[in-house]
Amino acid sequence: MVSNKIKKDEKIKQSIIRKLSVFVFVLIIVILILKEINRSIINNSKISIIIPTYNRAKIISKAIKSCLEQTYNSIEIIIIDDCSNDNTKEVIKKINDMRIKYIKLLTHKGASYSRNIGIKKAKGRYISFLDSDDIFLPEKLKIQINNLIKHNSDLDFCKVNRIAGVNKRIYPNEIQVNIIKNGNIYDELLTNGNFISMQTILVKKEYIEKYLFDEDMPRLQDYELLIRMLPSIKVSFTNKILVNSYLQRDSITKHRPKILNAARLLLKKKYSLNIEQKRNFRKFLNNILRKK
Repeated sequence: MVSNKIKKDEKIKQSIIRKLSVFVFVLIIVILILKEINRSIINNSKISIIIPTYNRAKIISKAIKSCLEQTYNSIEIIIIDDCSNDNTKEVIKKINDMRIKYIKLLTHKGASYSRNIGIKKAKGRYISFLDSDDIFLPEKLKIQINNLIKHNSDLDFCKVNRIAGVNKRIYPNEIQVNIIKNGNIYDELLTNGNFISMQTILVKKEYIEKYLFDEDMPRLQDYELLIRMLPSIKVSFTNKILVNSYLQRDSITKHRPKILNAARLLLKKKYSLNIEQKRNFRKFLNNILRKK
């Protein structure tokens, strides 16, 4: 009788152990699934901020700080160092934040190549760009993602305060804002040039990754990208100043020969434009070339 009771108890014990093993196994699977779901939810709302930089060690900290101080918290900051020869790396490494990813290129490739690398490395559903000498205002990303979701758009852009010494200008200006409200964004771009700065946009990764920047363009890369991309996506506008852009003395914006070369390249490109759009676009580019 005692022997039978021991055997019975042993069977019960083994049965309990098996059930506990199955329970633990199922629990582990559930935890892994929940983690994956959580990771997917985070990535589905995460914004990847891409900062290309070249020899901006003295000023890049302000740009990074403006990203870390965003009221929208689901972000990653991807810094693409275009083979700087100053102490940019050391400056960035001193900023202790897990959201920062630093990538240094082995050779100098230019801003378009750097941005494309950042786009490909991005884990977020949305992409935002910031130059290393500019800053985001604290509410920038939160306001824009809310506006993008509200209008079910693929790209949202805002106003920028462009600062050159004591001079300040706001883009787009009030005339352009009225044109935007009338829904003529694309035609205005072709007729009078670009008023959508890369620092002002928030765009779904799936679209920017499809088009990417033309790495052969010496200047006007953002303009060229928008000409190709905008006809295929829905665009919304946040009528608020959310970026401060500072024009540096050595900024590429001041390199007139590169602008002229870029205009010539744009004239050679083939875009799907109607007759009026082609005429206005060519007129705008030719006006740039006449201002030598």
